[in-house]
Amino acid sequence: MYSVELRGATKRYPGAGAEPVVALDDVDFAVEPGEFVAVVGPSGSGKSTLLNVLGLLDDPTDGWRLLDGTDVTELTVGERTAARKESIGFVFQDFHLLPTLTAVENVALPTAFDPGDASDRAADLLGRFGLGDRLDHEPSELSGGQKQRVAIARSLINEPAVLLADEPTGNLDTETGESILAEFERVKEEGVAVVAVTHDPLVEEYADRVVELTDGVLEGGIPGRDPPAEGPSDRDADAALRPGER
Repeated sequence: MYSVELRGATKRYPGAGAEPVVALDDVDFAVEPGEFVAVVGPSGSGKSTLLNVLGLLDDPTDGWRLLDGTDVTELTVGERTAARKESIGFVFQDFHLLPTLTAVENVALPTAFDPGDASDRAADLLGRFGLGDRLDHEPSELSGGQKQRVAIARSLINEPAVLLADEPTGNLDTETGESILAEFERVKEEGVAVVAVTHDPLVEEYADRVVELTDGVLEGGIPGRDPPAEGPSDRDADAALRPGER
C-alpha cells in the first residue's frame, strides 16, 4: 500500500482567456513508505500544485487522491484539516517559523499531543537533530541550517506518514544542504514517505527516485511502472475506473 497516491489527477484554474490553465494533467503518482522521491521540472510546470494536492491543501479538479489506501478526494474542509494534521508534515524553503517563538515552541505548535507531552516530544526531536542546546533560541538566533532542522522537527511532531518538502535546500549552502538531506534519509529509514520538489541536483543524488513534471504532465510517477504506451481511448477508459477497480 502506498503512503500517498494520485490517480488521474487533473487540476485546472480559470485562465485569463476562455481556456483554463491546466496545472496537473491526468497525473498518476504514488510514494511507498520509506521512499524518497524528488520531483523536478522547470518553473511553472505544476510542481507546487502537485505538492498542494498531495498535502490536502488543494483539491484536484478530476481524479482521485488516496492517503494510506483511503480515498480522501472528497473530504470536507474539517476532515481534510484533521487528515493533514495527523498524516502529513510540511517543510518549506523559507522555514515558516514564527519569529517570537523559541525553537521548541515552534516545533510543538502544530502538535496533537497535550501541551506537556508536546514540549517533551519537541525537545526530543530537536535533540535528535543536534539542537538540544538551542531549545530556547528564537529564529533570529539560528543559522539557516538550524532553522531548517527546526522546520523538519516541526514536520515530524505528529509522527506523519508523509513528509512534503518545497525546495528544502533552496536557501542553504551545499554543506548545509547535505546535512539536511542526511536528515531526510534518517526520516525515510523510519518508514516515512518523503517527497521533495526541487531545482537542486544535490537533492536528486539523495533521492531513491526522480520524476519530472513538465507542463502538468508527469511520467513514471508510479514505482516500478514504466510510462504508459497506450492510445487515447485506452487511457480514457482506464481513467474512468476508481483505483480499486483497476
